[in-house]
Amino acid sequence: MRRLRSAVTGPPVARDVDKKRRQIEALLAADERLILLADSDLALDGRFGRSWLAVTDRRIMTFGEHERRPEVELRLADVKGVRGVHMVGRAALEAELDGRRLELMSYSNSCSDQFSAIARGLNDACKGSAVPQFDLSKHEHRTCPRCGRLLPEKGSFCPACLQKRQVLGRFWSYVRPHWYLAAAVTTLIFLGTAMSLGPVYLVGPLVDKVLIGTGGQRLLLMLVGGQVAMGLATLVLTILRGRFSARLGARVAHEVRVDFYNSVQGLALRRHDKTPSGALISRLTGDARMLNFILADVGTWFLPSMLQVVGICVVLLALDWKLALLVLIPVPALLVLTSWFYRWVRRLYFRVNQRHAKMTSRANDSITGIRVVKAFAQEPEEMDFFGRRSAEYRDATAHAETAFATAFPILHFVTSIGTFLVWYFGGLQVQRWRGMDNPPLTPGDLMRFIGYLAMFYGPVQMLTRMSDWVNRALTAAQRLFEIMDADQEALDDPSARPLKTVEGAFGFENVHFAYVPDKPVLKGLDAQVNAGEMIGLVGRSGVGKTTMTNLICRFYDVDEGRITLDGVDLREIRLRDLRRHIGIVPQEPFLFNASIAENIAYARQQAARQDVIRAAIAANAHGFIMRFPDGYDTRVGERGARLSAGEKQRIAIARAILHDPRILILDEATSSVDTETEQLIQEAITRLVKGRTTFAIAHRLSTLKNADRLLVIEDGSVSEFGTHEELLEKKGLYHRLVELQSRLSAMKAVDG
Repeated sequence: MRRLRSAVTGPPVARDVDKKRRQIEALLAADERLILLADSDLALDGRFGRSWLAVTDRRIMTFGEHERRPEVELRLADVKGVRGVHMVGRAALEAELDGRRLELMSYSNSCSDQFSAIARGLNDACKGSAVPQFDLSKHEHRTCPRCGRLLPEKGSFCPACLQKRQVLGRFWSYVRPHWYLAAAVTTLIFLGTAMSLGPVYLVGPLVDKVLIGTGGQRLLLMLVGGQVAMGLATLVLTILRGRFSARLGARVAHEVRVDFYNSVQGLALRRHDKTPSGALISRLTGDARMLNFILADVGTWFLPSMLQVVGICVVLLALDWKLALLVLIPVPALLVLTSWFYRWVRRLYFRVNQRHAKMTSRANDSITGIRVVKAFAQEPEEMDFFGRRSAEYRDATAHAETAFATAFPILHFVTSIGTFLVWYFGGLQVQRWRGMDNPPLTPGDLMRFIGYLAMFYGPVQMLTRMSDWVNRALTAAQRLFEIMDADQEALDDPSARPLKTVEGAFGFENVHFAYVPDKPVLKGLDAQVNAGEMIGLVGRSGVGKTTMTNLICRFYDVDEGRITLDGVDLREIRLRDLRRHIGIVPQEPFLFNASIAENIAYARQQAARQDVIRAAIAANAHGFIMRFPDGYDTRVGERGARLSAGEKQRIAIARAILHDPRILILDEATSSVDTETEQLIQEAITRLVKGRTTFAIAHRLSTLKNADRLLVIEDGSVSEFGTHEELLEKKGLYHRLVELQSRLSAMKAVDG
């Protein structure tokens, strides 16, 4: 038995679950068994709170958070079905009882996946009169142990309470392979910091022994020469440190960028559906660049500043510990203000990154779809919409920057308080001991102290600025790692079985699938497809034809049931092997901004030019390709902008022919072309489908005349399955669709 976790109130306390279980078990008959105990994040009246759902082998019961008696109690035998219903601000689990519906309990949208799984388990039990079975393992939410909020899909970090140590630890894993560069940078930082403290130390003897005392030119030359030498040494060490830091930052940023891009390529399509491509590109470019910055720039100045502060503190205490204590007076206030400022600015810059991603996403969509924008004369609307997104980004950036512009001068003034105190009390001591032999504090000592003090507050101010920079970098790293930790497709799962030979027989067994919880597309679809058959998928728009092909390719996995290939569950087959045996000719082929030859050879990039030409000839594409001045080397433009719809479709068919798959999917391959081009494409498809298991989707039923059998889908399941003649004889849905299209064709002919 598995239980749900509350999505709002945090993980249920174990003793609360045990207490509720004992209360419910006390109500059961002697031979009755409790199967499921689940909690919701809403009370039974729909307000925030908690309620309970209990399912036994006989009954369904719901309870208030502290109620001992059920609010609703139903016999499983009386329930015809259970479904989740989305409402304004909440969702509800409803039971169907002899034509009427009864609301069992409410829950927020964050619990939709779990309650959808519960509804399916109850439905299966109601239909089959069996004991309900539930598997909620993949629907449990991970929550932040610190704040109790839901974490992003399989994300490592909670955006609401970013843990610097976590992110830095993860970031360090990228630095570790380049330890030699990191060690060189660290060594140079220590040497450079020590060397930078030397020139100021020589100010003391310069003032006391040369400017005030009796030291001659030789001593002056030695002191100035020492300062020049140490200054040059510091210069050389700083240059070397910067060069090594730049190399380290570039290499680490490259590896993070590549890992992020690889993760994006491997993301499950469900995550791609949720994340706009513009937002991913924003993270790939802007956020990865911030990581380069943290090593190349912050690494160059942040650690040296810290070491310089420590070193100067030691020197100041050695010179005059009383004056040194005056220097430290503003430090506690500075630390408190900096800590508060860090938390404030982190939230502001997280919002800046969100607004930037939204702005980039909108710009990407508009520029990519510029033909649609111009076709509908929507340029003013797009400009206005982008302007609003840019204004949101502007306001968020201005808010963050003005916050920093206000706080930084305050921090600067606080750090200056120590300088004022040293000037005053140090000056008093120099005046008091003027003329004494071996005074405790000489003018040279005071000038040396003031010099170190100037060096001290500079790094401190740099560190306050660094908190802002480091915060931006850590936020960027968190955004990158969130995507890198999301669900990935297991292309080369070693536990999956390799696929060497394929016959092409498919089995669909009680397949359930939904893109959105509580809105199923396929509802118990069953079908058997023989190897080498061409199956035409028929049905109204939205009934699940394309969904079937998505499941065959495992772009998504079934929610329940299974799909088999040659008797093996697709989920047990190595994903990369499966897709190598599948070819797709989509309704709108995607062509890369490359040459025609490169687009045809995309699935076999090492294919010889002769093989590419043979595939183009078989696809009836060779003729129009050779009419271009550059032939097969013609660049097609972004998304194939230089080609017509029919030409792009034939390129896609040539790509599939060269790929030579055992399984073929044709998704409306002739939907947007003229009659002559359709004939050319049909001839190419006829050559392509020979000897392959083919699934063809077409709204124009005439294009499926060569199909071996037709699978008609209605309301998420198979309505009819047979040959064209068999389905016409049944006079069912397929017969009605054929008659409807025949009448439409006749009307078009009359109008023509």
